[in-house]
Amino acid sequence: MIGELSMKKLKRNAIQCRKCGDVIESKFTHDFKYCSCGSVGVDGGLEYARMIGNLEDIIELYEFEGNEKQE
Repeated sequence: MIGELSMKKLKRNAIQCRKCGDVIESKFTHDFKYCSCGSVGVDGGLEYARMIGNLEDIIELYEFEGNEKQE
């Protein structure tokens, strides 16, 4: 369809900190988590993906429905 917006549904909302190596995951809406060194954070659960911190310090570990991973 013309004009149809296709959005993939989040299955996992997680990131890894390049500084401390922590993998942190937000499982529920407004479930904000920081890594142990405080450099990066993740929020949104399965409703939205929000990253906090310098992008250079983040490894994205998002998973979407359909067994697709964004790396």
